[in-house]
Amino acid sequence: MLALLGSCTRPQPPGEADTLVLAVPYEPASLNPVFLSDQLSYTVSGWVSPGLVRLTGDLTLAGDLAASWEILDRGREIRFHLRPGVKWQDGRDFTAADVVFTYNLITSGRVPTPHRSHFGPVREVRALDPQTVAVTYQEVYSSALESWTMGLVPQGSLKEGKADDPSLGRAPVGSGPYRVKEWVAGQKIVLAAFPGYFGGAPKIRQLILKITPDPTTSLLELKSGVIDVMELTPNQYAQLSRSPALLRHFRIYRCPSVKYGFLGFNFQEERFRDPRVRQALGLAIDKQAIIRTVLHGCGSPGAGPYPPGAWYYYGDTPASAYDPARAQEMLSQAGWYDKERPVLHLVTNFENKENILIAEIIQNNLAKIGIKVKIETLEWLTFRYKIIAKRLFDVVLLSRHYIWDPDLYNVWHSSKTREGEWNFLSYSNSQVDELLERGRKTVGRPQRQRLYQRIQEIMAQDPPCVFLYNADAIFAAKRKIQGIAPSPLGIFHNLSTWSINGKDHSQAKPGGAVRDHAHLRG
Repeated sequence: MLALLGSCTRPQPPGEADTLVLAVPYEPASLNPVFLSDQLSYTVSGWVSPGLVRLTGDLTLAGDLAASWEILDRGREIRFHLRPGVKWQDGRDFTAADVVFTYNLITSGRVPTPHRSHFGPVREVRALDPQTVAVTYQEVYSSALESWTMGLVPQGSLKEGKADDPSLGRAPVGSGPYRVKEWVAGQKIVLAAFPGYFGGAPKIRQLILKITPDPTTSLLELKSGVIDVMELTPNQYAQLSRSPALLRHFRIYRCPSVKYGFLGFNFQEERFRDPRVRQALGLAIDKQAIIRTVLHGCGSPGAGPYPPGAWYYYGDTPASAYDPARAQEMLSQAGWYDKERPVLHLVTNFENKENILIAEIIQNNLAKIGIKVKIETLEWLTFRYKIIAKRLFDVVLLSRHYIWDPDLYNVWHSSKTREGEWNFLSYSNSQVDELLERGRKTVGRPQRQRLYQRIQEIMAQDPPCVFLYNADAIFAAKRKIQGIAPSPLGIFHNLSTWSINGKDHSQAKPGGAVRDHAHLRG
């Protein structure tokens, strides 16, 4: 592979000037905002189905389908004023009735959605007129505005008894800058620019999401010019950084990431209920080796459920150090070695080659303290809907994306453990539950900060998982693409404003997160 990259002089001629090919590592489960459960689906769905508000690149909230809003009754009501002239992609007008419909559908219990509690203690959502929506709350809800970043669907788009219709996820009708034009299962998704988009039709008229699970294939296709943009794995980044010839045609964007990796425990198994066991397994895993050998230095050790740098992050809770002797001592105190010691069944998805390498490091680390680990890899959809949903694992190795709002009720509250919900580890801690509930009712930032930092302290003593690493996000994009603005959200948050310049510039703009090949070589 390195020889091929080293011999590359230039990519093949690019395709159509108005088409962009993006490599994606797996097939989204759904693009309908009602059913979203993974980060890729969220990202792509956002281009099709926006919400009332959106998160900007600097992590502030801005209007999207709502032009403005008012906070009334000391935070117990939000009155949204909808953007005039918005059209659904089937030609219908977007109105307040669609907002009411989306909310009622998600909270009705008749569709399998993980978002039923997404809106918190809403009492009522009602249309005051076609352009005004009033949302009233039973009590103050600190994440009220953030909850309305969720994409909306048009009135009547899901009929009774049709919730399992595959077309609902594959051909949603949205109001965003792109619409689904074609979906070839296992191969590609084609999105076409929506000319009626209220923000103006995107300059890039077609996006092709090429489903490329194998990282070797995706890197070869990047080299040959087939792929215009892709997120790089750490190994791809390491290889690409050693190819100045290829980097004359590509820019590398390295962003602070919202992605973290974790080893999760199945709390339905009694052997993981003693926190000393979970603490010990964390001490037995060499996080620095994972960052050094798998992430190629593009990350930091994980220390808890919140991203470093966030206003609610608690820096006084450090990542656990690698200490196998102490781990073995704690396991002995917990009686681990007094019982029959079955093999630990570790499951991960085979599309993620980094996870497989990390699993092997964990396997070797735990072998040193007398624990055998059996690794099983499965394709993503089987992994997601059969193994995780049915809790058919001892420990699970996954990456997840931080939620920039600190409300982790849906992820760690003990009430969110039903099939399809996000606390699939079945973690339960009464103190964490209470703090999460209080956090939802607390508006002031200093008060919320204390509550969420206390959660991080508790989770250091009663860990829901081993927080392994915080990863950087790394992207490669052809230099002809203009308008990319790296942020903690990655690079796709402003994709509808990108354009393609026919000239293949050899120099990137200085500064920021953009890396030229000269910097990479250094």
